[in-house]
Order: sequence, then structure tokens, then C-alpha cells
Amino acid sequence: MRLRTVVVALGLVACATTASADVKMVAQMTGKMMGRSPSGETVTYIKGSKMRTDQTMGGNQLSTIMDVDAGELISLNHKNKEAEIWNVADLQKTMQGAGVAASGVDVKITPTGESKNVAGYKAAGHDLSVSVKSEMAQGMAMTVTISGPAYLSTDAPGAKDYAAFYMAAADKGFFFGDPRAAKAQPGNAKGMMALYRSMAEKGIPLESRQVIKLSGDGPMAGIFAKMGGGEINTTVTSISADPLAADLFTVPAGYKVKRQKVD
Repeated sequence: MRLRTVVVALGLVACATTASADVKMVAQMTGKMMGRSPSGETVTYIKGSKMRTDQTMGGNQLSTIMDVDAGELISLNHKNKEAEIWNVADLQKTMQGAGVAASGVDVKITPTGESKNVAGYKAAGHDLSVSVKSEMAQGMAMTVTISGPAYLSTDAPGAKDYAAFYMAAADKGFFFGDPRAAKAQPGNAKGMMALYRSMAEKGIPLESRQVIKLSGDGPMAGIFAKMGGGEINTTVTSISADPLAADLFTVPAGYKVKRQKVD
């Protein structure tokens, strides 16, 4: 579950322009994360304050739903017909109580002057750089860096809705990644959300390469370097602003629901 959610998070890169429009984005993803090579198609849907991402990994169809207004993150396993529901505010309190915090987020998005057409829309080239330091238990500190090129578009459908969703999600304390992994690596989760919010303000990344590296000081430096680095390449193949059904963003009937906590 952790790998799948991290990969989905890295694959959420696409969209842009019509106000009050629903958004559907289809992207192809390749790369390497945590020693494995996830690849395939990712479909992302945005409707107001809700976002759903569908992906097939290891033969399983899996979905993640972020409901900003409800403050919930929902993971759907369609093979097992199970739904895990996490309360984002409760997770934040648990992380703070455990002495785990991520601070000092530094995001830089620099135009390169280049441009290209991706999925039929013009996109401007940018260099991305994110750095965030995590203070962990036992006095350990870890720094997460995310870098790479991206082509951002303000011409593709749904830009305002895409940007509005990511701003609202970031303001509510949402993060990318499995909640258990987010507790262990808060810098990674917080850094990704800061990156996507900053990109959404400038346009939708229709194509991107994200390189993630972890580092630390002292005797833990080598361990951190091996924990969660990787590279993910994402290319959007289509975007539309057609109306989406509301039940896309709810738990399907008949699924077993588990309300989870991170202890």
C-alpha cells in the first residue's frame, strides 16, 4: 500500500483554464521507487473539493480519494472490496504527539524559457526544486529534496479548478502518501504537497520528471539515503472538463469500511 500511494502521489501531474469545471486527467507513468519499477496509466478526477486517483498495480485496481471538506483520505481496494478511511486532522495530532514534524519547506520553480506541446496543449518549461527538513524521534533529522524539470500549462481544461483544489488541500493539512508512511517520512509527504500547490499556481504539469533524495547527518546518513529515493516520469495524454458523477468520490456500495488510526 505504501509504494502504491507514493507512486500515485507522484503521478498526479496534469490540467488547467475553465472555471467551475470538473476535470479528468489521464497520464502515463514510468520510473523507479523503493527498488521497484512502477509503470502504467493513472486517471485523476477533480470535482470541487474532492479528488480521486485510479491506478492498477500488481494486478490490483486501487483508488485514492481526497475529500477536503470532510478532512478525509480514502483508500479503495477494488479486488478485496475494502475501503480505509483516514482523518487528516487526527493524523496530524498523532504525528505531533510522537514528536515528528516537518518544517522549513523551500520550493523554487524557475522558468527555463522552453516550451512544448503535450496532450495537445502548450506547456512552458520550468526547473523544480523542493527541500524540507524533518525532525524525528530520538533527535534524528532527515532532509528530503525533490527536483527535476516540468512543463506547466495554463491552456489545458480545468486549470482554475485544479489550482483551487490543491490550495484548499494544502491549507487543510492534506499530504501525499500512505498515512503510515507519512508518519515515518513527514518531509516527503509535506514536500510533495508544497510542490503541487506551487505548481498549480503557475499551471498544470503536463510532463515532469521528479527525482527524490533523502539525506541525514551522522550515523543515520547512510540509512536515510537508502530509505525512499527514486525517480518518477509522468506524461499527461488527455484532459477533459466533462461533468463527473458525484458517486465517483464516495465508497462504493458493498465495500467493507475500516476507519483507521495511526498510533
